[in-house]
Amino acid sequence: MPPHLPTNRAHKVYFLSMKQQCLRCLSTYQMSVMTAHTAALCLLMMSVAAVHGAGLRDDPITGDSATYLDGTWIARHEMQGPPKSCQFKENTDYNNAETDHGNAPASSKEECCTLCSQRSGCVAGVFFQNMCWFKSAADVAQPDSSPGRVACTPERAPGQTLVLPAATVPGDVVTDLETAGHIGDPLYELNFKNATLWAYGVWNYTKSVSLTEEDVNRVKAYSETGSDMLLVFDGIKMGANIYLNGKLLGTANDQFLRYHFSLGQAMAAENGLLLDVGDNSLVVSFDESIDTGGRFMACTGGWDWAPYTTTFEASTGSATFTRGIWKSVYLVTINGGGAAIEHVVPQIFYTGEYPTEALQPQKHSDFKVDVIVKFYVPQASEGTLSVKGEWGASVKKQISLPAGSAVSQTVTLTATAENISLWWPAGLGKQPLYTISVSYAPSSTGQRNAVPVATERRVGFRYVALVTGNDTDPEYVKKAATSQTTGSMGMFFRVNGVPIFNRGANMIPMEELEGRFNVEAYARLVQSAVDGNMNMLRVWGGGIFLPNVWYDECDRLGIMVYHDMQYAQQGHSPKNTPTQDAELRHQVRRLSHHPSIAIWDGCNECRVKMGTPTGIYATFVMTVVAEEDKSRAIWPSCPAIGWTAGVHALDSLPSGNTLVTPDNGQTIETHGPYQHGGGFPSVNGANGPAPFPSNIPITVSQTTTGFAAQNVFASEFGCSVFSSFESMSPTLSPDHWGVHAGMKPDNCSGGFHSRCQGNNPMSERNYACDNIIEVYFGTDDKLDDVGEAIFKQQLYHCVLGQALEIKNNIETRRSKNEFGIIVWQFNEIWPTGGWGSIEYGTPRPGQVIGGRWKPLHHFYQQSIFTDVTVACGGDGLCYVKNDIAKPFSGSVLIKAVAFATAQVTDIHTESLSLSSGPGVTHWIQANFSGVSGADQVIVATITSALDNKVVCENVIPLTEPKNMKLMKSNVRISTGKENPDHTVDIHIEVDHVAMYVTLTTMAPGKFSSNAILVMPSGTTVQFQPFGLLYLALLQTSIRVEDVSLYM
Repeated sequence: MPPHLPTNRAHKVYFLSMKQQCLRCLSTYQMSVMTAHTAALCLLMMSVAAVHGAGLRDDPITGDSATYLDGTWIARHEMQGPPKSCQFKENTDYNNAETDHGNAPASSKEECCTLCSQRSGCVAGVFFQNMCWFKSAADVAQPDSSPGRVACTPERAPGQTLVLPAATVPGDVVTDLETAGHIGDPLYELNFKNATLWAYGVWNYTKSVSLTEEDVNRVKAYSETGSDMLLVFDGIKMGANIYLNGKLLGTANDQFLRYHFSLGQAMAAENGLLLDVGDNSLVVSFDESIDTGGRFMACTGGWDWAPYTTTFEASTGSATFTRGIWKSVYLVTINGGGAAIEHVVPQIFYTGEYPTEALQPQKHSDFKVDVIVKFYVPQASEGTLSVKGEWGASVKKQISLPAGSAVSQTVTLTATAENISLWWPAGLGKQPLYTISVSYAPSSTGQRNAVPVATERRVGFRYVALVTGNDTDPEYVKKAATSQTTGSMGMFFRVNGVPIFNRGANMIPMEELEGRFNVEAYARLVQSAVDGNMNMLRVWGGGIFLPNVWYDECDRLGIMVYHDMQYAQQGHSPKNTPTQDAELRHQVRRLSHHPSIAIWDGCNECRVKMGTPTGIYATFVMTVVAEEDKSRAIWPSCPAIGWTAGVHALDSLPSGNTLVTPDNGQTIETHGPYQHGGGFPSVNGANGPAPFPSNIPITVSQTTTGFAAQNVFASEFGCSVFSSFESMSPTLSPDHWGVHAGMKPDNCSGGFHSRCQGNNPMSERNYACDNIIEVYFGTDDKLDDVGEAIFKQQLYHCVLGQALEIKNNIETRRSKNEFGIIVWQFNEIWPTGGWGSIEYGTPRPGQVIGGRWKPLHHFYQQSIFTDVTVACGGDGLCYVKNDIAKPFSGSVLIKAVAFATAQVTDIHTESLSLSSGPGVTHWIQANFSGVSGADQVIVATITSALDNKVVCENVIPLTEPKNMKLMKSNVRISTGKENPDHTVDIHIEVDHVAMYVTLTTMAPGKFSSNAILVMPSGTTVQFQPFGLLYLALLQTSIRVEDVSLYM
């Protein structure tokens, strides 16, 4: 395990010297000469170069040429020091009715004065009930007499300037500060609360832009010839003004909107822009007084799985963290008479009858492909628009384009069954993708120097229906064909006529710090979803519209995407403004070519109801989405109960009419329940004891299942959890290696998001895990102790407790009629008490790129997310469930394994012949009368008749691990050599039956099986690397745990 890295400049020098060592070692593959610590740092350094690559760039505006300005910029911070003095007026407020300038927590009037001094635009603060309210000069002109309130007016001290000569774009200011050595790791201990340096004042990011004489002349000729140059920002987080050679081009105040500025228009304006041949100064000036209206990542600055900062946006009161130019910056040239392509938006429609059986290759109806092309046109242009599909269809069209932005042209192609193959979700077929090529060639007549511009998008052919009625009933189908009211039978998806059992999780952002974004990490995360038997990920509405690489991998691997718009209340609710309208249109145009995106919805947990504040999600948000993408199902929110107008009832695609939601209705989609960690004062969760039922053994009862019966889609539920010692420990001082940090707990109060007084770093790691540990493993974990050994024990019990809680939850759900099981959550945004089955996946010390698998993710792979599964209740009532749209033949064996003797007793075996699913259930009454949960564990295995392979093996405890009478297993492991497929065999030996044997390593990769039952005969699993195999690192860092180790 790498020791904690120091948080000063010295470790930066160390990193640089390490990088040279790594390059030499990796170039000769001599990893064996490196220690595990050195190798781990090597992997970190080698990942740095891949952080911002093509997969993180958006599809660009395409003109005659493009010049990217990514790379090194200069950042300057005008720092405001502490106030020289403060004047206080008791019982005084300013403009008491006005609170739009924001607020922040403050423990005293002195702190309120300091907070005000750090904010541009704040003339005075008003301290009341541990909050500081910021007041402008206009507010101060309206004093009010207000008992109990204190007006705090700072006298500001002279500021200082901090220069970062090697800031990075794309990136963020906090990462730049860390890279420059001015701060340590912002996620270490409580560093994220020390925000004075990055949160307030003005940050100027400057780039020298070199222009040729031809470039300058092109811009000068804008009015005469229509030649132009666009300055494009794909993404700016937090409010900023953009200047070129001192001329204000515009203001960016929406993280999710692409901004582009016509330099020709700016030069042609009165007192216009002046450009120089050679160097020109581009400045992006971040100012926290600019109102963003909450249009930035809602979990910035804290959520119940993200670090809570102490900084807030003045206008909304929303928590903030970093800021920066988080996406690419580039120049696009347009020659006279030409145009640039802003977006290519393919919309694909199935033209046949509504299918309730699988579409057959070569026999299904055609697909219509409407290719919508959006142009930026400096001056009116005429030319030829050519659109070609890789499957053979093409169209050329003579068009006339008026001057303007988002000038639209539509071309329609046809894709016949003979020329295409269908795109299928993971597990049901392949995912063929086809390129659509688009070019625009200005005509020669009257055009000056115009050249063709071309771009392309990748698409897949599938028909996705969101089904809410009983579409197995022909009468319903006939009625619904002309209806615009969704049904109340349930909620599930059909893809190409096939009903789908969706299993997956909720995707949160991988990072709070955009400068740490990594292409490989995003790609690996999607692969882990597929490897864990998932077929759906939900993009949660309090995060971001994700980088291209993530959607590309979902397309390639068959992951269906349930996509929220990025709204999540808490200062991030929508307003019908031109900026938010433009944001929605931009993102839908940007993403709608991805076949993986199955559904758009309005927001996270906003319960859309007409005539109330949430009605805006129907009247504005989803109305705009429906205008931009008519080819996908739309949904009011997540969760929701449907529509009463505005969609086609059969598939929930937009009808073009006004969207209306019902006031009430049948629950067909659910969120919860959530098992919150607690038992120790923390920013989230219960401070005191928080016991809960273990649900071991589960309780099942026979019920009718199948998509012709009433059903439910569960799009959120979960259990909080820490991560492994390898992931958690690098962000904590060794003195704090314990779930209570070995120190006095903070004083935390305030409900869901408490505010904690004190300096205990574990109180700020979101949820505690005391109750989860105690429910499954008892009270012997010495939770107040610290040290490497005890911390490993505590964390092993915590992650395994979460795995058991969710396993039992899902097994209970799969005994019922649920066609969506989407767990909260998938990944972690930092090492904390979060909710994920995948650890923090940024290549930082202790982390595995893309995220190390927790035991829960192995459970997904091994049993609870398999197509065909088996589970049993404590009374011996068992079920076998076929949730894939294929028949299944095979057998099931249910047996009991004795802990003390390793004796195996067969309880039940039978052949299986299950019809095509999903929702096909076979019930079994096994005889558990002689089975003791303390002495034995049930193992249920399903074997396929097709290839005699085990498709599901479920270890089913009948009591909590704390009650199991286990012998000391004395688990031993040996690591083999590299296999031809680059895996490595790990042989496991035990003296006695070992429960939940769990392997952990610093090497990037996963194990073929983990958290498993091992018999005295031993077993062998494979280490499967993520990319290159680092054998020496695997050998030196691998460790093993089991339940008996800590008994």
